[in-house]
Amino acid sequence: MTIPSPSSPTDLGAALAQAWSDDTLLDDTAWSLPDEAAAYAAQAELAQRLDWLAPGRVQFWKCGGSSRDGALGRSPLPPLRAREVRGLRNGGDFGDLSLIGAEAEIALRLGRDVTPEMAAALVPGQAEHLIDAMCVAVEWLGSRWQRGLGADNLLRLADAQTHGALALGPWQAWKPGHDWANQSCELIVGDQAPMAGTGGHGLNDPAWVVAGWLQAATRTGLTVPAGSVVTTGSWRVATKLSKGVTVTARYAGLGDLTVKS
Repeated sequence: MTIPSPSSPTDLGAALAQAWSDDTLLDDTAWSLPDEAAAYAAQAELAQRLDWLAPGRVQFWKCGGSSRDGALGRSPLPPLRAREVRGLRNGGDFGDLSLIGAEAEIALRLGRDVTPEMAAALVPGQAEHLIDAMCVAVEWLGSRWQRGLGADNLLRLADAQTHGALALGPWQAWKPGHDWANQSCELIVGDQAPMAGTGGHGLNDPAWVVAGWLQAATRTGLTVPAGSVVTTGSWRVATKLSKGVTVTARYAGLGDLTVKS
């Protein structure tokens, strides 16, 4: 396969915005990015064109990583695809969207406005005081690339990190000092055997992402409003979902969330 010349992040962001709007797929072999900085620039162009981060409006983000020693991946998310679910007939049916996977996650809600100055002073793992609440969540995966998860990693990063939609369960109090490393979690897809185990979060603490998330979210000078939400990385993941399948994320002692693709 011939690798194309590096693409303009602005052009790629514009193309992705059109694909999101039209629910169409782009040929990933026709695009190329040189590095993560270009991918994040394209991602920012996508979010700007679709007005995902309007000043003063609650924001939705994803942020996570495979270890505390590595960089956190992050992306703003489309507000209209973040839904509070109170049952399959009350927000839980995502059959109107094209989805390719699901991840069991924990989402966090911000309890106060955070300015760029406040965010700059934050330290990873020491920002729990800003968390208002948490919930069991399912992040649906989706793609604007013809090869989906087979597309180049930088192209997937530009495409909001292969985001499809965000399902949020009932909000509950944050649990400071919770033993996340020994938290059991399972993801159940249809009638398949559960993907179950203890732990599985790459950072061993969903709150670890808060400082990095807010520093990235305020980088352009915007304040992140109270009530904004970040989903904090996968515990279990399922791909190649069939249309109409039921997915349940379950965390012992924290509850569960059932949704449909």
